[in-house]
Amino acid sequence: MHRSPWWVMEAFDRTIRGLFWDAEATVAPYVASGDRVADIGCGVGFHSIALSRLVGPRGEVLLADVQREVLRRAVDRCRRDPLARAPLTPVLTDVGGDLPINGELDFALVFWALHEVREPQRFWRQLVPHLRAGAKVLVAEPILHVRRQRYQDELRPAEELGLARAEVDDIAFTNAAVLTAL
Repeated sequence: MHRSPWWVMEAFDRTIRGLFWDAEATVAPYVASGDRVADIGCGVGFHSIALSRLVGPRGEVLLADVQREVLRRAVDRCRRDPLARAPLTPVLTDVGGDLPINGELDFALVFWALHEVREPQRFWRQLVPHLRAGAKVLVAEPILHVRRQRYQDELRPAEELGLARAEVDDIAFTNAAVLTAL
């Protein structure tokens, strides 16, 4: 499976990404100060910084990615931002869907990453038990290379595990949904 090198991700984050998405505006409706959140497929930290700012020093941000160097850069970017003050927990994952996290989450973000997971059903089976009642998962997939049917197939296991789904229409160039743990 193709993985973008860290420098491509960093260039995308620092040039193009901010033109189309406001990271804080994307995640702010779903998180609060003190929350424990996960940025799954965090890349070099575009949304991780916003999550850290929003949950603050009483919260926690789990940064999860399959590439060690990308994960290191995301953590470094968060630590350099003076407003991103949440404790950080880096989590090295694998493309099969293993998600080695402990404890409960209030929110998880999976932005342009779920299509890279080989076994979405396994991914959801590992994530759902870590969601508190009422926790939200925001999934956004790129419309340019993830067909609508594949997007639907990626979310079906989450719904089968009992997450309630609501589509989100205001994230540019994506199919997106919020899934809520009941």
